[in-house]
Order: sequence, then C-alpha cells, then structure tokens
Amino acid sequence: MSRRPHRTMPSPQARLIARGLRRLIKPRRFTRKDIPLVRALMHTLTRARLPAGVTAERVKAPVRGEWLRPQQARRGRVLLYLHGGGYICGAPRTHRAITARLAKRLGIAVFALDYRLAPEHPYPAALEDALAAWRWLLGRGYRADRIWLAGDSAGGGLALALMLAAQRDGLPLPGACAVFSPWTDLACTGTAIEENIDRCAWFMPAQVRFAAGLYAGTTATTDPLVSPLYGDLTGLPPLILHASDSELLRDDTLRLAERAGAAGVPVTLKLWHGLPHAWPNFAGLMPEGDACLNEAADALLALPTR
Repeated sequence: MSRRPHRTMPSPQARLIARGLRRLIKPRRFTRKDIPLVRALMHTLTRARLPAGVTAERVKAPVRGEWLRPQQARRGRVLLYLHGGGYICGAPRTHRAITARLAKRLGIAVFALDYRLAPEHPYPAALEDALAAWRWLLGRGYRADRIWLAGDSAGGGLALALMLAAQRDGLPLPGACAVFSPWTDLACTGTAIEENIDRCAWFMPAQVRFAAGLYAGTTATTDPLVSPLYGDLTGLPPLILHASDSELLRDDTLRLAERAGAAGVPVTLKLWHGLPHAWPNFAGLMPEGDACLNEAADALLALPTR
C-alpha cells in the first residue's frame, strides 16, 4: 500500500474532460433550487452506452435498481454497486460506464441500486435502501462471501457504511469491497479540501459541504454511519481503494486506508495522479477510467475463493 501517486501524466482525454468539468460544474453555487439542474447535469455528463455483450434489466420491487448481465455470467457470484452523486443525484443509468464494464470484466451479474436521494430523503434513507438490497441478495440465495460490494464517491462511502450497519445488525459481510474516490468524511476535515481547491476539476469545498448537510440532515456528520471514516473498521473484508491526488476527497481515501490497515483489514490502495474525482465514470472516454476498473476487477478476481 502506497500513498505516493503514480506520476504518469493524465491523458489528453483526461485533461479535456477535466477542462469541461471546470467550466460546467465547479463555478456553480448550488442551492436547493439548483438540485434539478445538478441532476440533469449528472445524467448528461455520465450518460454511457452499454458495451457489447451486456444487457440491463430494470428492477422495481422489492428493491429498485437494475441488473447488468454479461453473456454467460458465472452463477453464484454477484456484485452490488452503489452509485455516487453526493447523495443528491445519480442513478443506476448514470453509472453504467462503471457497472456494465465491471460486469463484463468480472464475468458476473452486477446489481446497481437505485437508492433514495437527499434532500427529499436524507439520512438514513440511502443506508436503509442499501441494507434492504443486501438482505434481498442474501434472501435470493447468494452467499455473503460470494457477493462483492463496490461504489464511487458517495456510493463508496455508502458501501462502507453498509458494512458497518451489517455488523451492527449481525448480518454477514461481503467477500470484498472496491471503492473509487469514496466520500468517507462528510465533516470535511481532510487537508485536501483546502489544499486541492485549484487542482480539483469537479468541486469547490462549499459544494461538498452543501451536499453533506443535505444528506446528514439533523444527524452529526461524524456519525460513523454517515461518515464511515469515524467507525470501527475491525473485521471488514479486503478493501480495494482508488483515489486521485488532485481531488478534494483525496484524504477521505488515504485516512481510510490508514485506519483500516491499523484495524487489521487487508487494504489495496492506488493513488492516481492528476485525475478528476471518481474518474471511472468516464470509462470508454478516458483511458484511465478503463484502466482503473480493470485494476479493481483484477484485484477482486485475485482474491482467494471458497
């Protein structure tokens, strides 16, 4: 595990996408009235076609989401994916660049959860939906150790909170968890929140704190089920962590890696150089997005199986 970024310069595609984000997202001062616009921008920026050989099937009950299935998917193993979007935007369709590619690369079905969003549904709505999806998969006969968990940004933090809540409720944990730029500290205490203001392509600190307040509501932002960085990480399964050195949430990943490692959790960490927050959302357009997903899939496939 290394905190040093891999110093390969960002690709031309990465630099072009970062330039667009700086113009479209970063300058905006978000208020509650702007949330419909934020959601529309998310759908526009992250819209992706399904790769050949992967199908999508909508699920409306008992949980909402969609299955992404590759041809000849292996039976008995599944990945539960929790999308990002600051808990205020995003949906399974906005994250198909990630979910469909993971399904194809891993050769398994991926279930992308459509959890409720703030501010209409603040904490604990998203966590309750994630727990319901976890119980649903277990009820469908999947063994917990043969379920992988993954997510990006807020979805990465939600994946970690889900595991803490599962421990609380006496539920079994997944076999492993892979997260990309996870939002683990909604109290926003990492030094990168200020250090990376000029380097981060997506956000300004005020935007991050705005979303944190909408999601946390009346709950303290340091509550471990809101900000899993503050939880007891003992007993968690292997964690596969990816982040960029230039994002505002860099330290959410680095401190998580340190605390998880100190708690005896196996941790694989890669710090990328100069890439936008949650860049795997641009897989298919940005080579680093595809490379990150391939590395995460390789790490999952390399884990011992039962």
